[in-house]
Amino acid sequence: MDAGDVFELPRTLLVGVLRALWWLGWEFMIETVGWSIGWCALRVLTVGRFPRERLSGQDDASGPVQCLVESVGLLCLAALLWRLTGEWP
Repeated sequence: MDAGDVFELPRTLLVGVLRALWWLGWEFMIETVGWSIGWCALRVLTVGRFPRERLSGQDDASGPVQCLVESVGLLCLAALLWRLTGEWP
């Protein structure tokens, strides 16, 4: 065992933990929160016509629809925070 092996295991574990945290952050913040808020906002704005998928049907939506709904959701969240705090996030 040389000195390089001593540092390799902690580095590998750290990279694994950071990847898991990145995935969890993306999955929760972007996909779940963005989809939920964007779905509700777009349903209200389009009087229930868009998106056609159910609130829990995010996986059934196409890529562009997912991107649009999640972007609208995150924009609505940012606008709400801006309105409440008076500062753009």
